[in-house]
Amino acid sequence: MLSAIIGLVTTLEERSIELLRVKSALENALEQQKTFIFSFSHELRNPINSLLGNLQLVLQGEELSAKASQMINVAKVCGEILLQNINNVLDTGKHEIGKLEVNPVSTQLSELFQRTWSIYNELLRQKKLKSQLKIDKDLPAMVRIDPHKLNQVLLNLIGNSVKFTEKGFVTVTAKWLRYSEINEKCFEPVPYDDIDEGLFEKEENLSTISISRYEPGFQELNSEGSQLGRTQIPGPLQSRQETRGVLKIIVKDTGSGMKKEALERLFKKFSQVSEHVVHRQIGTGLGLFITREICLEMKGEIRAYSKFGVGSTFIVCIPLSTVPSGNLQRAGSVAIINQLAQKRIKALVADDSPFNVNLVCNYFAQFGASVVSVAYNGYDIYMKYKECMSLGVEIDVVTSDIDMPGMDGRQVCDSIREYEKENRLRPVVVILISGNYDREQVEEYVNPQRGHKADCFLRKPVSFSDFSRAVYNLIEIQ
Repeated sequence: MLSAIIGLVTTLEERSIELLRVKSALENALEQQKTFIFSFSHELRNPINSLLGNLQLVLQGEELSAKASQMINVAKVCGEILLQNINNVLDTGKHEIGKLEVNPVSTQLSELFQRTWSIYNELLRQKKLKSQLKIDKDLPAMVRIDPHKLNQVLLNLIGNSVKFTEKGFVTVTAKWLRYSEINEKCFEPVPYDDIDEGLFEKEENLSTISISRYEPGFQELNSEGSQLGRTQIPGPLQSRQETRGVLKIIVKDTGSGMKKEALERLFKKFSQVSEHVVHRQIGTGLGLFITREICLEMKGEIRAYSKFGVGSTFIVCIPLSTVPSGNLQRAGSVAIINQLAQKRIKALVADDSPFNVNLVCNYFAQFGASVVSVAYNGYDIYMKYKECMSLGVEIDVVTSDIDMPGMDGRQVCDSIREYEKENRLRPVVVILISGNYDREQVEEYVNPQRGHKADCFLRKPVSFSDFSRAVYNLIEIQ
């Protein structure tokens, strides 16, 4: 009996040791997966950052023939779609390891919607689809939201509608609901419902609106992203204090539609949207899955409605806080460039990718800034900063990639701040840039209370608009 008990104890100990070994192996595999995902993200976003940035500069700065402009627009759209597919894959991987995060910042909603809408211009034109973006005049000027994640949600839903719509229209509506949280009323009236369909159509005016008609109460934009019949979009509502509300986004199309059984598996991973066209409409099956996960991470909700052979409608509701009007930077892009040009900014640029160094230099050149020197690792940019200071060359801005050899961006920032403190120098604006980050890292890099005193973080790919606005805001508050 005693020997049997001893044998059982020994067996349990052996199994316990084996379970610990398996647990350790799984944790190690998870850590390797995490490292791979973030490294992969960095390596992919670096070339795409340069690709999209340079295409944007060519389109806005060169006199091109109509054919050349169209060809570059097509290349830019393809780059944006490639980036979107990469984001979906990477974010799915982050979701698997519990690292799918949202990083809310002050964001101009109308500008974001217009920029996102413009990405699909070329595809909409090629498919000869009627298209419309309607922005509620009650939409706040600025809210706290993760603009990259909202952009991803919009691109997934608009791209899905464009893919499965062969004739008719694709319409996007952005509304502001004065609710403190999401409730059933947010999703009313219900599309394709025998009772509510008439109300839904009346509220949205989708059955009667033409591309050239302006509806009171909405800022109406065509597929080119410009307002119809007006030269400037009227300013959204502003508030002097923070308020809560719900952003409601409606994406409606006249595509193939879905049957009930397809709707039930719509947001599952690797699910195809429409069975009867799957042989010619192949996708990753991740777009709607990750869209739903992003909405949930934002404390929001997404619902799909569809009628087979008629079309589909997606409704997204996200609770948000407005940003008080006192915090708004209202200058437009042209005004920003003009004001920056007057400041004669001197800059240092560091990135381990020569293509991205060249892109940031070109961005600075757009508003007349002088790039004093560049470097391809952290140590070199820090030494060049010290050299400039010793020679009496005042530097206004230092941009640095985070993941670099020698010193990473955080170490560069720490070294610069320490040098400033020792020599009682005016703090230089430090902008950290990366396509590889999570929320905790970003907070650590840009939060002075933790000793890392970067002024700003920009996520690759960085558009010229975001870059110039960031420099403008930081230079203005110095």
